[in-house]
Amino acid sequence: MAEGIGFSIAGKLSEYAVDPILRQFKYLFCYNSNIQNLRNKVKDLENKRTEVQLRVDEANRNAEVIGPSISEWLLKSRYLLSRKAEKKIAEVDKLQVEGTFERVGYRTLPVHIPNLAPHYFAGFETRRLTKNTIMEALKDKDISIIGICGMPGVGKTTMANEIAHEVKVEKLFDEVVMAVVSQNQDINKIQDQLAEMLGLRIEEKTNNIVRSGRLRERLGGDDGKRILVILDDVWEEIDFGTLGIPSPVGQKILKIMFTTRIEDVCSYMGAQRKFKVEVLPKEEAWQLFKDTAGISDHATNVVGIAKEVADECGGLPLALVIVAKALKDRNVYAWRDALKQLQNSQVTDQVYSRIELSYNYLKDDEHRSLLLLCSLFAEDESIPIETLVRYSRGLGLFQNTDTLSETRDRAYSIADNLKSLYLLLQGEDEEVKLHELVRDFCLMVASKDKHGYLVKHADLNEWPENDIHESCSAISLTFNELYKLPRGLKYENLKLLRVLCNWRLWISRRQNIAEEFFKCMKELRVLEFNWMSIQIPSSIQLLTGLRTFCFDCCVLESEISVIGSLKKLEILTFYYTCLNVDFPSEIAELSNLRSLDLRFKKGPCPLPRGILLGMKKLEELYLGDYFETRDEEQRYIIKEVSSLTCLNTFQISTDDTPFLMQILQALHFEKLERFQIIGTEEKGLSTKNNHVTRSLSLLEGIDGSMLSQPVINSVMRRTEHLQIDKVNVVKNLANELDGIINLKTLRLSNGCLEYLIDTTKSIPTGTFGKLELLELVYLHDLTQICNGNLPRMEHFGRSVSEPQLFSNLKNLYINGCGKIRSMFSETVAKCMVNLQFLYIVTCGKLEEVVSTDTIEDEVNDMLGFPKLIEVTLQDLISFKSFTSQYIPLTLFNQITLPNLEKLDISLLRNTVQVLYDKSNIRSLHKLRQMSVENLLHVSELFNFDGLLDTQDNVENVLGQLRSLELEILPKLVHITRMVPKGVLVFQNLISLVVRNCDSLRYLFSPLWPTRLWL
Repeated sequence: MAEGIGFSIAGKLSEYAVDPILRQFKYLFCYNSNIQNLRNKVKDLENKRTEVQLRVDEANRNAEVIGPSISEWLLKSRYLLSRKAEKKIAEVDKLQVEGTFERVGYRTLPVHIPNLAPHYFAGFETRRLTKNTIMEALKDKDISIIGICGMPGVGKTTMANEIAHEVKVEKLFDEVVMAVVSQNQDINKIQDQLAEMLGLRIEEKTNNIVRSGRLRERLGGDDGKRILVILDDVWEEIDFGTLGIPSPVGQKILKIMFTTRIEDVCSYMGAQRKFKVEVLPKEEAWQLFKDTAGISDHATNVVGIAKEVADECGGLPLALVIVAKALKDRNVYAWRDALKQLQNSQVTDQVYSRIELSYNYLKDDEHRSLLLLCSLFAEDESIPIETLVRYSRGLGLFQNTDTLSETRDRAYSIADNLKSLYLLLQGEDEEVKLHELVRDFCLMVASKDKHGYLVKHADLNEWPENDIHESCSAISLTFNELYKLPRGLKYENLKLLRVLCNWRLWISRRQNIAEEFFKCMKELRVLEFNWMSIQIPSSIQLLTGLRTFCFDCCVLESEISVIGSLKKLEILTFYYTCLNVDFPSEIAELSNLRSLDLRFKKGPCPLPRGILLGMKKLEELYLGDYFETRDEEQRYIIKEVSSLTCLNTFQISTDDTPFLMQILQALHFEKLERFQIIGTEEKGLSTKNNHVTRSLSLLEGIDGSMLSQPVINSVMRRTEHLQIDKVNVVKNLANELDGIINLKTLRLSNGCLEYLIDTTKSIPTGTFGKLELLELVYLHDLTQICNGNLPRMEHFGRSVSEPQLFSNLKNLYINGCGKIRSMFSETVAKCMVNLQFLYIVTCGKLEEVVSTDTIEDEVNDMLGFPKLIEVTLQDLISFKSFTSQYIPLTLFNQITLPNLEKLDISLLRNTVQVLYDKSNIRSLHKLRQMSVENLLHVSELFNFDGLLDTQDNVENVLGQLRSLELEILPKLVHITRMVPKGVLVFQNLISLVVRNCDSLRYLFSPLWPTRLWL
């Protein structure tokens, strides 16, 4: 038996060995092989063991010691499940009792490093060579610290992100973690980033010795995991020990890679290899510029001048892309003018001068002002567009936007335009980010003109000294330590003030504000406090022009009735704030208010009577959590909400089903553009997600009969995100719930659902046509996703009259649906042309994904999923094949997957053949990563017999496969028997891992070594 053997293809194949001594442990390591006939109690034990193992995994991530009794229990359970467990019911009962432990929660690990940087030069030869050289250094066991250096804007971060992705695909490391350091080092922030990616809880907030010790235990643990730590944007030497990173020198399992714009930092940091990312050579620079600007070689009127403009960018990718985007589709005179500006720029820095050109070419001051607002945030900080909406409204940046809704539309439109010009980068969800060079340029602009920004977000313990009091229009500061906001400050032209504290101060110290603090800030329009414990001084009533006032994540210890004097206030937020005093009735006097956010962490419930009656202009109301309210209180809240005729955004979370129904009936729901309705018995869900879309969540504790009410149908027609959990009413979703044609995400769990949709009955046109994500979890009565067939049709896209069912579905996640035998019919599958991720786990009776609609003697076309990227099939004990119509017990047959990159299959008890169909194998030309585990009957993995070459050309098969992992395949004899003449396979295979394959005779036949490229 080959036990635990993991090796590189580059090693000697002759070293593959079998250790017969380890056969004695087969019951411990092959425990999944013999449990097919276990009944309920053994299944319960499996669940218990999985639960305990998850907690053990979390403890390992947190560098905790596993108790010997727990380890013994796990070992004992593995052994028992392997050895005819049906005879051991008594032992199973005993183990169930023993398997009771105190801690039950666990957190999942991040699965990848999101690469938000644009890949606009990844395919160039010079970049490919640099990346490959760095990859080779990472494989070198004698190299543990690697530095990547280069000038700003050259693409160091993009290179680091691509390498992070590459090493995960090739399984060079078990874990890859990344943190941004930046010019102003914040040790706690760096530690938090690393800990989050490691799944490590660091509960200590202030003691850095303890914090670094926790990280050191995790990174230097004895679990044998190979870990790559990436530190991005390092400006000066940083001590690994202070961070909690063990010295990697001499280690084989820990490596560090960092990026820096200062070459000497590589020496300071002890880099054993240094790689410099150079500017693009002229040919590649022109290709990037031409592609980005959309210039055709036949556009003779502009090609010449465009090449000169490209040359002025000096081969810097960031400059090339920004300038090309700014000039795209411009007339030739604009090109000539741009060249002149670049040649005569007074900005000495080459990158800044190119950003300046794009900035000047923005269509209006609204675009420029919004971009400058983004520079108020800390370096590399994600910027919620909703925050920009509030700032823009308070400052009055946009013309002809009478309502807050119109301001929001304008802000989102401008943000999209700035992203298309690469002046803003896409962040997570509804957020954007600012490249550090663009941010630096914006701050430079603001310091020179009327804006006068004061921005500082690191190493700040007191109010900064500066000489721009008179001209300063915006201040954004983050304090590490802050005891008091001082008096005597004179900012006569200040329009925006944003004060944040290190969140650790929020729970440990109160920040005092001097009574006269606002005395000389009478022009203030936007005021935000974040992570502060404060009292409001009386001088705030001098801010008669204030329009946006935000308390986010604050503690308010004293009464705040003075806010009622701010008559021009339009936006007032208390998001995740603790209000430790009564809510003031004076707030009712804010008749100009357009947005009121009451999503307190701790606050009043319900609101005092009459608060909302005078707010006739209110467009947005976030009520937060409403639990344990009396009938009388509910009646006046409903009455006041119904009086808000301008309302277009509404949020509430409650466990009271009748109250929820009444308030929904009172709303002018047809006017709502955004809403978040949560029915649940769990408190605190209001502050789980700051961004509000059209979402409806009906969770445990809610009376499911409300789903049959007409008002819910009205809500459903406008809902884009629907979640239903533990509501046992609906058995046929699409047919019983009216108006779900606008859904984009659908999450169903723990219910009595039998069908998602029944095509044998009437369904509305467009049902699930916009759905992008479908998640079905623990639906124990689900027998089919789609009952019945759609009309017979050709492949989606060939006919005008085809149904649109699931035509936009991108993500399909199914887990724990024990009765389902087939996912969907062939006609439904043919609609799923946009499916990218397919994840099916623990569906005990599932036999096939697609049931084919074959008519006798009919020749069927190949079924294609043209955009499918990842497929995961796990713990499917009855599974036969993706489609069982053609070749029985073959995983894939008559299926083409031209964009599949990752395939993960395990615990498929009936599958005999994996990749046997020649058309299917040929279609997998993008497959990069493949894992096969616990397939009890597979004897051969690949069959290339049908790939006989009839031409003189050489055929490349599975040429992009880089990682192949095989585990617990007891009958596997061959990976493949032979490779036909003229066929080349595995040209880029780098990592091969084989474990517990008892019958494997050899890796590759000695008769065809020339067919394998190593």
